[in-house]
Amino acid sequence: MEGPDRSRLVRYGVFVVVILLLAALALPIMDALSVVGFFGDKTYLLILQDNAEIRPTGGLLAGVGVITVHDGAITDLHYYYGNSPQLRGIVSLDGPDSFTKFFGVNSARLYDSNVQYDFASFAPKMQSDFYNATGEKVDGVIAVDLTAVAEVMKITGPVTVSGEVITSSNVGDRLHYYSAIAQGEKPSLTRVLSTLTIDLARLMRDSSIVQKAALVATLRTLESEGHVLVWPNTGIWFRSAEGESAPSAADSIHVVDATLGTVKADPGINRTIAYRVQLFANGSAESTLTLTYQNGCWWDYDVFSTAVVPSGAQLVAVQNATNAFKGTEVTSGDVFTALSSRLLVSANTTGSVTYTYTLPSVVSVSGITHRYDLYVQKQAGITRYILNTTVELPSGATMIHAENVGANQVFEGDAHVSVVYT
Repeated sequence: MEGPDRSRLVRYGVFVVVILLLAALALPIMDALSVVGFFGDKTYLLILQDNAEIRPTGGLLAGVGVITVHDGAITDLHYYYGNSPQLRGIVSLDGPDSFTKFFGVNSARLYDSNVQYDFASFAPKMQSDFYNATGEKVDGVIAVDLTAVAEVMKITGPVTVSGEVITSSNVGDRLHYYSAIAQGEKPSLTRVLSTLTIDLARLMRDSSIVQKAALVATLRTLESEGHVLVWPNTGIWFRSAEGESAPSAADSIHVVDATLGTVKADPGINRTIAYRVQLFANGSAESTLTLTYQNGCWWDYDVFSTAVVPSGAQLVAVQNATNAFKGTEVTSGDVFTALSSRLLVSANTTGSVTYTYTLPSVVSVSGITHRYDLYVQKQAGITRYILNTTVELPSGATMIHAENVGANQVFEGDAHVSVVYT
């Protein structure tokens, strides 16, 4: 990149790196300086995830950029669109088994390889596969989705790209348009992304103190909700990706969806997790988990749905209420059990799948009190979900405390259900 475009790039940078700079406010000073290249150049892989087409790590890999930082300044930036020749190469899949066994595959194109249960598992593999495909080494991987871009633009205001005003309300639609135009023109998406991110960086740099405070608060929220993801862990501000696994002694649910062929449907999908657990005197339990997809689109919704539950879970029964259904694939491991099914939910209808399974031990005991904890981990890229929980105590038990037990609870992040009884 030469001339005015390059000087403008070096001056303003890219807005994803501003995220790193803002993150540095909360990092120890040595870590912060290292992140922004004061102890040697740092290069990052930047991924725009299209969460209108949900994938396990947060969305379709719509665009991938490479940025180099030196002494706090941007020295290089270039983008690849999702289906560019550099990202079309075939890479091996090292799991998860629930995906590879269900579809009978062990490889995928690089831009379609984010099938792991969370970003933290995918990012190091992407780092390695990207190097093998392009010869470019990166020190870390950052992902943002369309929700994050829109939320940032609510604070910075609009930008103009090729004479078109891009706002927080239309940024997703316009990026979809540029990514869908004729193949011969498709590299224009990279130009649009470059202009958009550079101008957002300028607006963030020139924002008022009040706006900067709002940006920091917004980015913290976006990170906690899985719309901004960073690997490896850069300190106390970013959690690396997708949080920590639930304690082994506790109950947990992590629903991981992948849209299959029904593009850009996810903004019209309402998700509900209904969970009923019967606790027994010996600390074991029988669980009934129902995943419901209300399709508000005028086209069908095809989704590969995986419920990641504690290791040792034994599937007892499966029921489904969809137009078409395939499964269930049960994958057992030392850390978790995965229950995977493929559902086709017709336009303007509701589909669901219900799993009944047993759990060996989910209750902790301290003296005369018993404690049951359920951790519900939100998939990256999903904006919200409804949680309905019912906890049935062992015969003769008395409830002392209950948290997040009930119906129609709306969560935009992880949820924690807790019950204490004697």
